[in-house]
Amino acid sequence: MNTERSDVKRVGILDLAIIILERKWLFAVGLLLFCVAGLVTSLCLTKYYAARAVIMKPTQKMTSGLGSLLGKDAPTNGLLKTIDILGTDDADNFLSILTSRRLADSVVRKFDLIHDYGFDKRRQFYYEDVLKTLYRNVDIVENDYGNIEITVTDSSPAQAAAMANFMACRLDTIVSQLSKESARNSRLFFEDRLGIIKRDLDSAGRSLVKFKTDNKYIDLEQQVKSSIEVMAQLEGQKMALDLQIAQMQNQFGANNRQASELLRQKSVIERKIAGYMDRGGGNLIVSLRNAPEKTVEYGDLMRNVKIQQTLYEFVLQFYEQAKISEANSVPSVQMLEYAVSPQKKIRPKRSIVCLLFLFGGFVAMSTYILVDKWYGIQSRLQTPQYLKIKQTIALLSFRKRTV
Repeated sequence: MNTERSDVKRVGILDLAIIILERKWLFAVGLLLFCVAGLVTSLCLTKYYAARAVIMKPTQKMTSGLGSLLGKDAPTNGLLKTIDILGTDDADNFLSILTSRRLADSVVRKFDLIHDYGFDKRRQFYYEDVLKTLYRNVDIVENDYGNIEITVTDSSPAQAAAMANFMACRLDTIVSQLSKESARNSRLFFEDRLGIIKRDLDSAGRSLVKFKTDNKYIDLEQQVKSSIEVMAQLEGQKMALDLQIAQMQNQFGANNRQASELLRQKSVIERKIAGYMDRGGGNLIVSLRNAPEKTVEYGDLMRNVKIQQTLYEFVLQFYEQAKISEANSVPSVQMLEYAVSPQKKIRPKRSIVCLLFLFGGFVAMSTYILVDKWYGIQSRLQTPQYLKIKQTIALLSFRKRTV
């Protein structure tokens, strides 16, 4: 007995192999049964197929169109190229929409996934569980080329392809709706701003017209130039008269008749000069004494009009862009590859299932043979472990009978 106990304590790998080989036929039959079970299981498992649709890399198309229409030298062309007031159709936006609840709800309703996934057969279920199952069967990634791949897994090859293509088409619809909504909001905003700027421009224009009317200004720069020319002529005539008067007084004395006539002409010219300086004359000759002050006021009014005109033209370009974008019906999503019904399943992998059953059968049969051998030795030697196991089984059996 002591010898057997010492042998039990010194069991190696070879000893375990010998124990298993002693019952090799039982081991082989059990392993064969597990393999057959694995093969049957792999044949009975539901087959799943994956269909893939590919969307071209998104490109910006909302801001460059109007800039090209305006021309390279347009004052706002640079800003139109750098500011996207209506949003950009970039890959991040596409991925956000594809993974959104809004698109998922459309897919669930379109393909009746509550029934397709078997949730309607349950006594109670949550809609979030349906969405979780959908998200688990859909894989959306951006590949190395920037294109977006939509891969849908389903037990039906045709439905997998239909779901992938529907998601791509629904993406285009949502992008178009969001773009039009953004363009409409922008159009309404710029339309309101144009109304305000137009009122300011009209007010500035009326102020400028009133100033011109009150001061008889048609073209201030030309009128001042004409006034200066007239004043120069009068000053020249006055200087010429001064020379003639000095000559007459030197030859004939201060009280001669010709000198008196020249003095009268000089006084008339001086009155004209004073009148032109204070009041101006006619429609083209303006008052030069008030010209600097009036010029400043005129410049302020003209500058205000120019500012309002420039601002109106600037905002009008954005307004026209928003109108074009709102009316734009060109698809935003460009399909590079439509999904087709796959012929090859992606799961289950029969070889992997069979290998797992083979490995499980090896472990199970080896464990059974070794445990049976160990239990037989413990029973023959009546070891304390065996007695405890027997007592435990008896207790469990007693409890089971009492129940």
